[in-house]
Amino acid sequence: MDNLLNYIYGVIVEGAVVGALFWSIAYITMERTSLRGALAAALASEALGNIPYLFGLTALDAPALAMTLVGGVVFVRGIVHVGELNALRATYGLAMTYFALVAIVTCT
Repeated sequence: MDNLLNYIYGVIVEGAVVGALFWSIAYITMERTSLRGALAAALASEALGNIPYLFGLTALDAPALAMTLVGGVVFVRGIVHVGELNALRATYGLAMTYFALVAIVTCT
């Protein structure tokens, strides 16, 4: 039951943070994106990307790494579906988002 609660909490919190950070980065660097679309794409990708944690796997296990890639693809497809950014710009925004998240975690 603890894994399920951690999964739900992680999806909601991480999804909101990733979506809001992606939106702010894309808005600043490319001057367009939808906050609602970014949040929806982030929640969907976090829901998939966090599935391995339900089974107690760590972030560096092969299934977790594979689901991270699947989550990234889902995120980019969600952003492209909104129609404001193409796949290359969405991938750039996603890469910058995770770069910023790693920098924040490393500095704290």
